[in-house]
Amino acid sequence: MKLKVTSLALLGMMFVTPVLAAIQTVSLSVPGMFCASCPFIVQAAIGDVVGVQSVETDLESRTAIVVYDDEITTLDDIIFATTAVGYEAFLIEENGGS
Repeated sequence: MKLKVTSLALLGMMFVTPVLAAIQTVSLSVPGMFCASCPFIVQAAIGDVVGVQSVETDLESRTAIVVYDDEITTLDDIIFATTAVGYEAFLIEENGGS
């Protein structure tokens, strides 16, 4: 009987959704944003990444705050999107769950 309970418990654990995936909020430095259209270009590029939930860019501080689902996309994908449109981006801080 003990073997059956243990086997059932292990089987049940195999179908549990991972708890580690979460919504992440990161702040990115985007030093190449200089003109009024730059933040819109960066925001559009990041916003097109599947899994990104929101993007706020700021020309004055040359930053982008991104909220994304780390089960769907990665920080590397987001940074690649900015680089692909001509703007290097660097992680400032990672806030974890939002």
